[in-house]
Amino acid sequence: MPLIKETVTLAANETANPLQGSQYEYLPWAAAVQFAILADAGDVIRASVFSGSDVLQQESQIDTKPVADAIQFPWDYNLEDVAMAGERLGVTVTDASGLGGVVRVAVRITPL
Repeated sequence: MPLIKETVTLAANETANPLQGSQYEYLPWAAAVQFAILADAGDVIRASVFSGSDVLQQESQIDTKPVADAIQFPWDYNLEDVAMAGERLGVTVTDASGLGGVVRVAVRITPL
């Protein structure tokens, strides 16, 4: 089961696409996908999450957790979907505080 893990440091008002360029950005087979997206404690980050044509989260504030704390399965994985072969997984994160911040993204991919 593939796992994508990325940490992004955002500058003030910056937007990033942490899954861009990943080997699994476009799924090679149908899969169940689970997303964990966490900002560092005190950071205000908004995210949009896509699985193919499905919008799982649209420009909403994400949960926070200190960077020193590991992402835990299943507790931190609060978005999931089934995606078909060839569909694109997308996460867009934006600093909403004007101060910058740190975002951690983990995606569990289970082939079907």
